[in-house]
This record gives sequence, C-alpha cells and structure tokens, in this order.
Amino acid sequence: MKTTTPMLLQARQLQLKYRRRVIWDIPQLYWHQGESIYLRGINGSGKTSLMKVIAGLQSPSKGQVKLNPSGHKPANNCCYLHQHPWLFSNSVRNNLLITGHSHHLKGLNHQQLNRQLDDLLVWAGLMELAEQPARTLSGGERQRLALARARLIQPRFWLLDEPTASLDEQSVQRLALMLEELQQQGVGLLLTSHQQNAVTELCSQQWMLDNGQLHI
Repeated sequence: MKTTTPMLLQARQLQLKYRRRVIWDIPQLYWHQGESIYLRGINGSGKTSLMKVIAGLQSPSKGQVKLNPSGHKPANNCCYLHQHPWLFSNSVRNNLLITGHSHHLKGLNHQQLNRQLDDLLVWAGLMELAEQPARTLSGGERQRLALARARLIQPRFWLLDEPTASLDEQSVQRLALMLEELQQQGVGLLLTSHQQNAVTELCSQQWMLDNGQLHI
C-alpha cells in the first residue's frame, strides 16, 4: 500500500558478506516515519548486522543506506540499543547528565536541566533510583535507563536489538508503555525479539530474514 508519510530511510542493492559467504542480500529497503517493524529470523540470520548497518555502526559489503532520502528536512540520528546496554558507572542521574552534556542540554540553565532530567527519570520509572549506581540496576531498569538516555538525543527512529531478553513480564509491560509513548510522538521503531510479547505487539509490520533474503 502506498504511503504518504515521509521516508526516513532508503537502501538499494544492500549486501553483507563474511569471507565468501553472503549473510544477506537485500535489493531494496524502505522505512517511513512512524512505522514500527518487528524484525524476525533465526539466530545467525543477520538481524543484528542489518540493524548495525542501518544505524551506521557497520559497513555493508555492497550498497549504502540513505537517511532522509527525500531531503526535505535534516536527518536526525537513528539510535541503536543493544540488549545489554553499556552504561556509565556513575549514578542513574549522572548517566543522563553525561549524555545530555554531549547533546542538546548544553544551553539549559541549572533549573531547566534538572527539570528535564526529572521528567526523564519519571518517564523511565527511575526517580527513586536516581542517585543509585547504574551497575546495581536490574535488567529491566538498565533497559529503561538506556531508553531515557537515547531520548535525550531525540532520534527519529530507534533500533532495539532484543530489548526484552531476560526480562520478566512486568518489565516487558513497562518497556512496552514507554515505547508506545514514543510511537505516539511519531518515531519509527525497528526491533528484534525471539518471543512475541507486549513490545512486539506494538509493531504493525513484520520483516523476516530467511536464507539471506529479507521478506517484507
């Protein structure tokens, strides 16, 4: 079905090889603003490598990924989040503060900065843990902190690699609520998961990587 929403990403003749083996070969790929996509495939099918290529963290063997190909507006960052997010050893609040200082929070005064950090901590359900070292967080809390840090960057589309791995049902539900709020703001989501759950149910589309081919 033809869509009129802005195109965030376009790729043609995209291929990834490891030594002489073709991991995947994708003739064309499109991603429009606000689309939420569940990327499926068995272990070793190349899901993570495809997400990293889209995010610009890995180079394909052939082809290229174009962000904002329509060129109507500057392309903001896309954000890739691993299932085991790397966090600073500082407190939960300082994880946000360090990220914010390297992006758009530099121009805020002290009061404005604290208000924005408080809003993010409330959104992530981490206000009571704000001064706790990030290394002491549970798996679900670490994922929520990673999402809060990423939100500071204000990416237009998010790539989430196994965000619900090893999380209990309550943590999955909480994560789903956060992602649903991002959806309502028009961001795009591309995520992988070995199990269907409340997070994958947010996706209106599915992509399947099978035998090196992407089925959309």
